[in-house]
Amino acid sequence: MNILETKDLTYSYPDGTLAVDGINIEIETGKKIAFIGQNGSGKSTLFLLLNGTLKPNSGEILLNGIPFRYNAKSLREIRKKIGVVFQNSDDQIFAPTVYDDVAFGPRNLEFRTDEVTNRVNSTLGYMGLTKFKDKPPHYLSGGQKKKVAIAGVVAMEPDVIILDEPLSNLDPVGADEVVDLLNEFNHSGKTIIISTHDVDLASTWADVIYVINRGQIRASGHPRSIFSDRTLIEQSKLRLPTIVETYREFEARGIAEGHVPMTILDLVDSMEGPITDVRCAVADCPLEKGQKVGLIMREGTIFALAEIQNHVSGRTVSDAAPGNEVLVEDVTGSLISETGNIHVLQIPRVIEGGSKQVNLERISGMMSGFDRVGAMGTSAKVTAKKAGINLNFEVDVIQSAMLSALRGLNCLILASGGMAELVMKRIDERNKRSIRQIQSSIENI
Repeated sequence: MNILETKDLTYSYPDGTLAVDGINIEIETGKKIAFIGQNGSGKSTLFLLLNGTLKPNSGEILLNGIPFRYNAKSLREIRKKIGVVFQNSDDQIFAPTVYDDVAFGPRNLEFRTDEVTNRVNSTLGYMGLTKFKDKPPHYLSGGQKKKVAIAGVVAMEPDVIILDEPLSNLDPVGADEVVDLLNEFNHSGKTIIISTHDVDLASTWADVIYVINRGQIRASGHPRSIFSDRTLIEQSKLRLPTIVETYREFEARGIAEGHVPMTILDLVDSMEGPITDVRCAVADCPLEKGQKVGLIMREGTIFALAEIQNHVSGRTVSDAAPGNEVLVEDVTGSLISETGNIHVLQIPRVIEGGSKQVNLERISGMMSGFDRVGAMGTSAKVTAKKAGINLNFEVDVIQSAMLSALRGLNCLILASGGMAELVMKRIDERNKRSIRQIQSSIENI
């Protein structure tokens, strides 16, 4: 079912600039949607139209099949269901404290005082912002401001969350935190729509991509279909994701084959068979160019030794000091390791009591059986912190765990709520299209 649609939507600014030119889109409930395009392509204007901030010159917008109306009562109902987070957080944050800023939306929508209090406190706790509730927002970092801006929208409990360039001006850690939050919101049933210049993010995150150029939708579809069309990307003045560019180079050399990959895991699976005579290894001792070496697998990493121990050998392409990577060619023998296992612990969500409902000692005692540990979701990360667990994966957890499992490592994933089932689903999907199978299991804690 479509939660949001536009029909022949057109909008021009007072100076005559045509920003949106006959756009037709259909947004399915519960999907992750990315709009990609150059600056000035119409993305931001479209988003302001989608929550009623701007009124189109022609065409219409439908929410759950009902056309927008632009009277005060109708707009209030639209903004209860569709929230927008602007690109620059400072344009959205203006209250004297974080609490007041997050409370602004619910108050403006005329919720009861007790309901405003409950929504704000719940949202601050869910997003890990409680400790900042009495701080002036301008004292916060860029990433923290972005989370406050998102919290102000989330507190209104909309069905659709729209974010204009959500990762702009964020450092890598802040960007990872925001992506994790978006995934968590989506798993709780929210429809998430973003605009972005980051084709690497769009290709790995979105269920559906819309390419927008000069106010028109040039194409839409699954990321793989969009980024398989090199002509479309060139004409839209975009670039291919790094993974796709890498695959194209490997494909041209006969190293990889199959569908265009969207993730590192896809790329690895496309190369399962072709490469056997060249390996990248870590030098276990000083090595010289052309030296015959033995290769062994330790905890998922290939090491080059001065002695041949297990009938797997090759010759180094360059000198290498201990601990440095070295390319080994003319490899004979097989180094494919058995795959590791992935075990998922389902952690209660914040609204279900979160980490307070978990036996931390039991979780801590499980760590010795795993080589890598990851956490997905706010309550899962809080649980890991309380249990003193050093996390190897906090973002892109499912792919990271599967890559580690393919190297023979056993992985534990702490996952909040429905994210646990998502892990199992992704592993099953990957196993159906690959020869090497990853074993998985799930447990409620």
